[in-house]
Formats: sequence, C-alpha cells, structure tokens
Amino acid sequence: MNTIPFGGKEINFKLVRSNRKKTVGIGFDSEGQLTILAPRTLEDARIEEIIKKKARWIMGKKRQMEGLNHSDSSKDFVSGESFLYLGRRYRLKIVKYSLKKEVGECRLIHGKLQVEISQGNNGNEPKEKIKKVLRGWYWRQAAEKIKDRVTRFSSQIGSQPKTVGVKDQKKRWGCCSKSGHIRLNWKLIMLPISLMDYLIVHELCHLIHPHHSPAFWQKVQAVLSDYKKKREALKEYSYLMDLL
Repeated sequence: MNTIPFGGKEINFKLVRSNRKKTVGIGFDSEGQLTILAPRTLEDARIEEIIKKKARWIMGKKRQMEGLNHSDSSKDFVSGESFLYLGRRYRLKIVKYSLKKEVGECRLIHGKLQVEISQGNNGNEPKEKIKKVLRGWYWRQAAEKIKDRVTRFSSQIGSQPKTVGVKDQKKRWGCCSKSGHIRLNWKLIMLPISLMDYLIVHELCHLIHPHHSPAFWQKVQAVLSDYKKKREALKEYSYLMDLL
C-alpha cells in the first residue's frame, strides 16, 4: 500500500504496474480501495504528481462511494429502504397478507417496489424471504431487458451470440466464451440503461475481437462514441457485486 499526503489527510492507494503505454488509470475496487494502473516505465515521482493533480476528484469519489456502500451493503429489507433499478432509487414497501402463499410477489407500483408476502405466524417475515422475492423480481426483469438490448445491438454490431444467459457472477459484469456464448450478471438491471448498454456492447464486440485490442475498442467506439465515459462511470457501481 502506498500513501501520499494531501491537505492534512492521506491518500492511500494500490499501485499496479502493467504494459500500458502512456496513460495512468485511476479507479476504485468493490471495497472502495483506490487503485492506480501505471506503465512499468513511469517514474514514481510522475505517478505522485498525477495523483496530487486529481486529489480533489479522488477524495470526492471516495466519499461518494463510502456513502453508497453504507446505504446499500447492510439492508434490513424493510419498508422505506431504497433499492436501485435501472439507475434510479425506489423505496421498498412490504405488504403482508394473512393468507399464506407459496411464493411472494414483487411489483413496481406508483414508484415503489412493493413486495407482497404472507404474514407468518408471528406477524413478521424473515429478512431472507423478502430478499429472495426481491432478488427473483430483479432476475426476471434483467432477463427480459437484457434480451431486448442484445437483440437491438446484435443487428447493429453484426454479431449474434449462440446463447445469452443471465448469471449470478460475483466478480464480473459479463463474459463471452470462445464458442460464442455470452453470460451477463443479473445486477445489470440495477445500472442506468446507458451503462447496461455499454456492458452488452462490450461482450457482443468480443464475439468479433476476443481480446482488448485496438480493433476491439474501435468496434466499441463505433457503436458507443462515449464508451470511455461509460466505462469510467461504471466504477461507481462496483459495490453492487456485494449486494443481494
């Protein structure tokens, strides 16, 4: 771990050197740890200079991520809590019925995520059951929306996957196999639609260019001219990997 003093505080970061040619990447992992990606040949003094230049932005992003993590990582799944859906926050409303149901229901009604569930013998329902109902609703919404967006961009890009699966992936948003199968994380449904589109386009372009070569990024840019901004914005949502 490396440390740089700034305004009476310290900026702690992990330095990762790679075969990057010139640019320095600045981002945060799912735990809010600042990571600096730098070329192997770049001097430490130059890296420190770049970090200090971006220090106010870094500190602001860190505070923002800490706030997001705090609000989303310790959910109690009770009425009034907010959850992301397509980049917007919706309040959860728990509606309890005396009649027992095999499976609870979740619907988006009047700007709220309404979970309808049986009341149970003690008048309460366990957190895990409400969580399961909400997660199931997210999964179904993701499957439908992803299918629509893949169809749209497949024709535009000129690449058709053999299959598209919605998966529960702990470390990545999506992947593309050599045999042409695409797997996408169901948590895409929590992202703004523009970031979902970026991830879908990303995997569809891998059907043509398997690696992150210049030709690959040119293909992505041909579809999404501002893909770099979307890729950067996506870092703010990395904490979702640990949610639900």
